[in-house]
Amino acid sequence: MSYESNPLQAALRKCRRHFIATGIFSGLINILYLVPSIFMLQVYDRVVPTRGVATLLVLSLILAISLIVFAALDTVRMKLLLQASMRLEKMAAGNILHRILGSNGASPAQRAQAMRDFDTLRGTLTGPAIIAMFDAPWAPIYIIISYLLHPLIGLLALISSALLITLAVLSDKTTKNKLNEVGQRTTMAYRSQDYSIQASEVARALGMRSALVTRHLVERADLVRAQGDIAGTSGVFLAITKFFRLFLQSMALALGAYLAINQQISGGAIFAASLILGRALQPVEQILNALKNVISAQNAYKGLNAFCLLPDVTVQRTSLPDPVGRIEVDGLTIRVPGSDRVLLNKLSFTIEPGTIVALVGPSGAGKSTLLRALAGAIDPDEGEIRVDGASLNDWNREELGRHMGYMPQTPTLFPATVHSNISRFRQFDGASGPELDAQVVTAAQLAGAHDLILRFERGYDTQLAMREGGGLSAGQRQVVALARALFGAPRILFLDEPNAHLDISAEGRLMETLQHLRERGATVVVSTHRTGLLQAVDKVMLLRDGVIQIYDDRSKVIRPAAPQMEQQGAGAPGGGTPPQAGQGPVNPPPAPPLPGNDGAQNDATGNRANGGEA
Repeated sequence: MSYESNPLQAALRKCRRHFIATGIFSGLINILYLVPSIFMLQVYDRVVPTRGVATLLVLSLILAISLIVFAALDTVRMKLLLQASMRLEKMAAGNILHRILGSNGASPAQRAQAMRDFDTLRGTLTGPAIIAMFDAPWAPIYIIISYLLHPLIGLLALISSALLITLAVLSDKTTKNKLNEVGQRTTMAYRSQDYSIQASEVARALGMRSALVTRHLVERADLVRAQGDIAGTSGVFLAITKFFRLFLQSMALALGAYLAINQQISGGAIFAASLILGRALQPVEQILNALKNVISAQNAYKGLNAFCLLPDVTVQRTSLPDPVGRIEVDGLTIRVPGSDRVLLNKLSFTIEPGTIVALVGPSGAGKSTLLRALAGAIDPDEGEIRVDGASLNDWNREELGRHMGYMPQTPTLFPATVHSNISRFRQFDGASGPELDAQVVTAAQLAGAHDLILRFERGYDTQLAMREGGGLSAGQRQVVALARALFGAPRILFLDEPNAHLDISAEGRLMETLQHLRERGATVVVSTHRTGLLQAVDKVMLLRDGVIQIYDDRSKVIRPAAPQMEQQGAGAPGGGTPPQAGQGPVNPPPAPPLPGNDGAQNDATGNRANGGEA
């Protein structure tokens, strides 16, 4: 895959000049690190023996200027890394978020982790670990300088560096796998806690709170023990590293003193050797201190790079004409992710523009899966879906989505205002003002949600909560989601049980909405477990076990009920939906037409009285 199609690699390549400049500044900084050692060497070798105060003043001035330049260069280096971090955010974050929200090839866990990995990697660019990595290549320079002071001092510096590097490698090998495991378990523990928070009302109602708290405490206890083991192991290696660094730095002082006694080096070289050796070993110790961050950054890079190899959903497609609404499905097959179990098995059918199709069948028949596939929410394993002759993959999904309405079985509302939810956050695309407000209100009126929304605390400006349903009841959530599906007068709509939580009057408004959509020429596929909506559709598709049992005109599938049945139904107790002409359960018959109200009546909730589902 090319760099251009991998947003992470492309962004890192654009940041290359920042890294090169950082490397150059790191070189200058490490050269200036030698200034205090040279100053000390000159003080002991020149100033003290000659008692040259003027020389001391000049040397002090040079030291001050050098350290000022050193501080300025270090500041610039940090700013370069900060700019690289910001450039990475600017170039890659949007594409990664598009992949998180638009990719069907990644698991929910991968999508949830991708942005965390990106933030971990971006944060590493401004942390101490990256500084240590830029300083580490200069350690050999200090070893060479130590050798120039005396070969034995250079040999000691070489042995010391090799010893600390060995300790760093052993520490990495010892803790790396454990850190990976703990990181994964920590992510799963947080996701489990988040889910429990969302379901806290159910937990309280069913007396599950104590059990859930105990469960999470057990998970946390295991994590704390594992983290403690890693911290203990890392602490041992870090303590050993500090011991050897301090010991070897002191041994450099002792070796320098021995060589000075034998008049092989000057007195000032004693302290210079110790400082230079300490500087050569410092990056290794810094990396050990930041080892956890380094390993986390490595894992984040690997996981994020793999995620960025998924197909790029931001690739611009050729803009096609606004859809008329013809839908063609050929050999559509969808399996359970990671399994061979088939949810939809080689479905093929055509829906003409302006047709309203009722999708019926027992629970688990594949109705919701089919609607998700038609809406482009999931990709088929086999087969093809075409809109106006063009494959879904050939459409610009954002452009097609503006002409499509989709209402999932469990409506998902976002933690924003009701207005933003209905308008599909169109204000972030530049739309605003009275025109956008008018579209929102029109969609809400068509969905029968306008009067309901006006009773909210702040009407259309009511802020939904960041929890299940946004703080709305199931029925309120459903009509708001229906208004969102109707926003913008889409030509194609996929509605998954839009009447599941509606009362009789609201279901009557939904019938009027479907009639309005027919008059407008919209193509609608609506799944339902209630028979009342069948009188408003043109065709009926019966699914069972992922296979189409019937797909034909409503008049050929549903037989009108007898007048006396209508009269009996009109007086049905319990406030249930009275059977009308064309209502009745749809069952797979030996041959159509099907009976109208033969079998069970609908109860007050719209469910089949015998427990079955249409």
